[in-house]
Amino acid sequence: MAHLVATFPRMDTALTLVADLTAKQHALVTREQLQKGGLTNHEIDGLVARRVLGRWRPQVFGIVGVPETWERGLLAAVLSARDVGALASHSSAARLWNFTYRPEDRYEITVPTERRPRLVGVGVHRTTLLDDADVAQRSGIPCTSFERTLCDCTTRMSELQLGRALDDGLRRGVASLRRLKDCAERLDSGPGRHMSVIRSALGARDPNYDPGGSDDELRVLRVLKRAGLPLPAQQHEVVVDGKTYRPDYAWPVWKIFSEYYGRTSHIGASAVAYDNERITALAAQGWLPLIFTWKTSDNQIVEQTVNAFDARGVWTLSPLVAG
Repeated sequence: MAHLVATFPRMDTALTLVADLTAKQHALVTREQLQKGGLTNHEIDGLVARRVLGRWRPQVFGIVGVPETWERGLLAAVLSARDVGALASHSSAARLWNFTYRPEDRYEITVPTERRPRLVGVGVHRTTLLDDADVAQRSGIPCTSFERTLCDCTTRMSELQLGRALDDGLRRGVASLRRLKDCAERLDSGPGRHMSVIRSALGARDPNYDPGGSDDELRVLRVLKRAGLPLPAQQHEVVVDGKTYRPDYAWPVWKIFSEYYGRTSHIGASAVAYDNERITALAAQGWLPLIFTWKTSDNQIVEQTVNAFDARGVWTLSPLVAG
């Protein structure tokens, strides 16, 4: 860098000014940002000629020698159209939000303008509906919110996949049913968006909905529902000797509870000790346990649940509600 400073005396100061910005932008910077940092077009071209900077996109440069990543390529696409408010969206935003299921990986951006920028290898979408609540940032990249991304992917993912992605987002605290409802109310169905799928997902999840600990755990709920059995309460609180326990599922009226043990959960000495303590404490208070694992088949879940209901005389009660 010393030889560059000798050639361009002001360059060291200018590069220092943009250093913080490039660190936050995957070592990328726009011509406008370099100019604001004090560099002239001649000096910028000199940095490119000396391979300090490389051209990534029109008006977007990257520090040479920094490893190329998918995120860096995506941000370069966003920055190249940032003057018109571009955001990473659709399949790109789904990857940024770590959707459980994703459309095929490709660079996609959305611009809130009538003008559609032409970018090689990038899918560009236009929208006239982009609320402030639809804008977020992930990995230092401006993108559509989790909820807006979910709505934009309704023609690319099945209803089941969308539901699982939503539940995973709720568990991770990056999604909100209220924000999804607000987003759905702002948007219309169209060639690339089927809002009926979102409305269906919201209809299946009331404000007190708990997504549970995992998709496998939710499988139990789907099996019970498909079998037409009384549905349990999720994470129902039971206090025993001052300690609060929250079984995965519970039918409080009949004092039946169910736990689901996945492949990677409930393992280790501390987890086993806690599970034993919880089951013992609840059983001592007259609760009947049902323990399911990832190896338990759908038929076994139904059969064991029906047997528990039989033991409690559930079928003599009407209507069949968990309370």
